[in-house]
Amino acid sequence: MTRRQRILGIVGTGLIGASVGLAARRAGWYVAGYDLRRATAQRARRRGALDAVVSRAFLYSRCDVIVLAVPLPATLAELAYLRVHPPQRANVILDVASVKVPVQRIGRSVAGFVGSHPLAGGTHGGPAAARADLFLGRPWAYVPTACAALNRKASRFLASLGAQPVPLDAATHDRILALTSHLPQVVAWLFAARLRGRDSPRRMTDLCGPVACELLRLTRSRTSMWEPILDANRHHIARELRGLARSMQDAARKLEARGTPAAR
Repeated sequence: MTRRQRILGIVGTGLIGASVGLAARRAGWYVAGYDLRRATAQRARRRGALDAVVSRAFLYSRCDVIVLAVPLPATLAELAYLRVHPPQRANVILDVASVKVPVQRIGRSVAGFVGSHPLAGGTHGGPAAARADLFLGRPWAYVPTACAALNRKASRFLASLGAQPVPLDAATHDRILALTSHLPQVVAWLFAARLRGRDSPRRMTDLCGPVACELLRLTRSRTSMWEPILDANRHHIARELRGLARSMQDAARKLEARGTPAAR
């Protein structure tokens, strides 16, 4: 680490955290990582995503920017900790959770915190699947704070990772993501369950088209990661599910009447 090099701290070194590390190192950051599973952080370092595996205490005392790249429950726990024990040096703290309203409830009282969510991911998790270009050209939503200078710092950091920063209030974010991210995940599970319930599901899987294959790919995401997200955004998601169900019923009626189910 050079004398003037900025230090990025990453809490959680799975796919997203390690990809942040790879992109940040490419942008000139010295990257320190902490993971409750130290072996995961060591794998991230071997992958080239980290310069050093550090303790939680080091990360919160020495880093200029901190990214909380952990699941929603762990994100809330870290923010609750930081509310009582503010980091000594960091002037920007970001998260990556897929819902923002519950995060903002705690995060708004943490100095330097900007809620955010990268619209990027992959089929496989863990640092082995991390990519330096994972965020390249992808939207990365962030919730603007009352501090214009903090918003600029957060936006510049996201842009340095190759992302397209998108300012969005927490409630609007969760309402939109219920349709664009959370609903497709639920639909993928329902489709996969329907396929498994048929005779010869293996043969059916072999005959899946591109859209069906993409739905099956989504089902490989960890259910344990999705459960807290779906619970936190359940009202918006339920509304979208009911709307989709009505549209599907209408499409079925049109087909039976020899019409087209395609939306116009």
